[in-house]
Amino acid sequence: ELEGEVDKRDFGNWLHEVLNHFHAALKAAPTPDRRVRAAMISIASEQATHAMGLSEADFLPFAAAWPAVREGYLDWLSAHEADEGAVFEQAEPRLEQPLDDVRLVGRLDRIDRLQADGRAYVIDYKTESLDSSKQRVKEPFEDTQLAFYAALLDEDTLRAAYVNVGEKASGTQTVEQTEVVAARDALVEGILHDLRRIGEGAAMPALGEGAVCEFCAARGLCRKDFWSDDAAPLCTPSGRVTQPPEGEAGRLRGGQAAAEDTPPGLEGRS
Repeated sequence: ELEGEVDKRDFGNWLHEVLNHFHAALKAAPTPDRRVRAAMISIASEQATHAMGLSEADFLPFAAAWPAVREGYLDWLSAHEADEGAVFEQAEPRLEQPLDDVRLVGRLDRIDRLQADGRAYVIDYKTESLDSSKQRVKEPFEDTQLAFYAALLDEDTLRAAYVNVGEKASGTQTVEQTEVVAARDALVEGILHDLRRIGEGAAMPALGEGAVCEFCAARGLCRKDFWSDDAAPLCTPSGRVTQPPEGEAGRLRGGQAAAEDTPPGLEGRS
């Protein structure tokens, strides 16, 4: 088992690269044969290792976990295709969606297409514990990651899930956000509402817990400890009004964000 957050994060980055190579190859030469798929994903692992510039020593932390992860993923993929009628469409697409005067920008892990009804199936890979993935979807209107990804697609209805690629006996499992359409609609409404408030000079406090913001490219825009605590609340994605947390609220200078505080887009992987 991988130990430590650094190892798991590195493994997650490497695994994303492996699956991208594997599915590109499988799309180019489709086959249901398990042995052929196993050979293809093994080649993909070598390609990913080379592409990331990893030496044999660098790969050692992944080597012990990889066989179980590989077999568990191939088992899951066969069931996913058979049970859901899902077909891989694209990996790592960078998408943009206009929203009034702003643009939503993001990069998705993967999009499948459901043969039965033609809907998109958005997938985000996770190498965290299965319980952590399940916790993400527990409160649909607080699960902003899949909701934001759904907002990037120009499709009224779709499905979305975290695919927990595990190294334990449980293998790879799907953790679907069944309320993703409603969550997306609420998120878009909340973004428009908050942007209107900000344009009117309202405060822009950080609403999430600190851990949520740890890897955010725009962290400095709203989570600044030296800002004042008297900011007016904004709405969460679910529409609930939330008071700003102590020490992390503030007012925008003159009611507008400074140019250096405004990121060109929000991209990242967790």
